[in-house]
Amino acid sequence: MVTLSQLWARQELALEVVVDSPSARLEDVTIVHSSELPEVDEWLAGGEVLLTIGVGQDLGGDGVADYVGRLKRVGVHALGIGLGSALPWQVIPAALLEQAAAQGLALFGVPEPVPFVAVVDAFTRMREEETTRELSRASSAGRRFATDLAHQGPAALVDDLASTLGTGVRFVSPTGRGLTGGDAENLIRHELIAEAVKPSLAPRLLRTESGIVEAVPVGDEQVRGWILTPAEVTGNSRTRALLLSTAAALLSLSITEESPRRSVSRLFTTPLGAGGARAEWRQQTGLAPASRVKFTVFGGVRGEVPETLLGDLGAGTLLARAGSMIGVIEAGTQKADLSRDDVAESAADHASVVDRVAEVAGLDRLFAKSIPLTQIHHTWTVWRTQHEGATSDVRALLSSIDESAAQRFVDRVLGTLLASQDGRDLLLTLRSFIAAGGVKDTIAAELGIHRHTVRARMAKIETLLGRDLTRAESVQAVALALELAEL
Repeated sequence: MVTLSQLWARQELALEVVVDSPSARLEDVTIVHSSELPEVDEWLAGGEVLLTIGVGQDLGGDGVADYVGRLKRVGVHALGIGLGSALPWQVIPAALLEQAAAQGLALFGVPEPVPFVAVVDAFTRMREEETTRELSRASSAGRRFATDLAHQGPAALVDDLASTLGTGVRFVSPTGRGLTGGDAENLIRHELIAEAVKPSLAPRLLRTESGIVEAVPVGDEQVRGWILTPAEVTGNSRTRALLLSTAAALLSLSITEESPRRSVSRLFTTPLGAGGARAEWRQQTGLAPASRVKFTVFGGVRGEVPETLLGDLGAGTLLARAGSMIGVIEAGTQKADLSRDDVAESAADHASVVDRVAEVAGLDRLFAKSIPLTQIHHTWTVWRTQHEGATSDVRALLSSIDESAAQRFVDRVLGTLLASQDGRDLLLTLRSFIAAGGVKDTIAAELGIHRHTVRARMAKIETLLGRDLTRAESVQAVALALELAEL
């Protein structure tokens, strides 16, 4: 940055400082600009050094107090007055000097024969020199980061970045699980989970109890990790942004995409005794043997986002999916050396992160209970059998379709029927028609209505859908739309 003090120190300008401002001296000057507009403050954004010869203002009259006040309010760092024999003022007016001192606006004179353009040019050259120095510093740091990553891994890069920025830095997964250190605080993890599903890869500012944290996404087309660092830091903001983006680009090369921990545990697939269950738990999670864990079954699972996020929470989370359902085993960060109260608090924190994933991904909780490890297989089998049935394979395929694309398909195929006054009865009839293979007597018996009513309803359904349901391709499209609507 270029400060007012640095600009005043340029000997070739011979600027005459008459009202000093210790606070303004150290501020970053955004631009040096000359203007004679009477209402110039309406065009300023703050941080400027304003130059004027006083044509549009009576700098020696009663109105000067208002002029100085307006400049001060919009954040002008300093006012420079052009002085010369051919200019309105040869010396700085006493009234202006008095008001600048009273209101704390830095004031200096630009003596003859120094033109305003010389002041602007000096500032521009200083800013360019500063930019060159900062780019060189960032480039040198980037080379160090690459060397750190190649020879010592991500942790060394993160340590170097923290030292260069002069503040704390953490590298975490999309859900805030620590990749080079501890996990992010629970509040931050909740925010990161919500941000991880958004398409933007721009940095985010997250508010915490201790301040504002900047979260810089790591990844190409989707968030694969985050760099977390306090947002309230000193130094050049452009250099800071360049250092963070360089580190993020390099760290993205170090992340290997892992599949979610789905259906990998025998706990989901094979009935185990107590000893076998505890051994399987330890092998799959790396945590101390447990006798009871929290088991949650969610419904409405679409695509891979829920699995990706839940699988990213850490080694203490195991997943299994069947169609539009997903089972989650989790036990927080329980460790043998934690007290009973600490274990309970840790498990509660972890469970709330799981709940946050379910909320963000739009999952419906079907079952949640703390159960023995040996009951997981039985419980999961019961729920899978009750809720999936013969269509589980089809639903598993359909649930992987992008939600927006699925919704467009449902609206296109079933939209007019769903919006009709008799939509509910017609929808029940249509579902029964698909299930019964079009046999009207079966439909009538299932719905408890006369077969003529079935015929009338089906005629209305075909009219609303604009489809001939005697054609196999029409029935297939409608059946798929009904399945997607349920998911």
